[in-house]
Amino acid sequence: MVFNSCNGRCELQKSLKKYADNEKRMQNNLKEKAEVVYIQTSILNNFKLTGLIESKAKIFASFDKKPIAIANSIFHPPSYFI
Repeated sequence: MVFNSCNGRCELQKSLKKYADNEKRMQNNLKEKAEVVYIQTSILNNFKLTGLIESKAKIFASFDKKPIAIANSIFHPPSYFI
């Protein structure tokens, strides 16, 4: 029979020390993660002003002359898809 003088306290101390070391490691990991900073650089867009574009209304039918021809057929899109 082997004489045991610690009565289980040695194993308890080992497990408590292991637990404390693990807690310290986790705290160090959290500190490292908290110190990470992400920086995004903004892109500068240099827009230039240009001159105004004037649009003129195009008139296709002039009412000062007599009509030359009459359109007999007018395009009608299909009323349903086949």
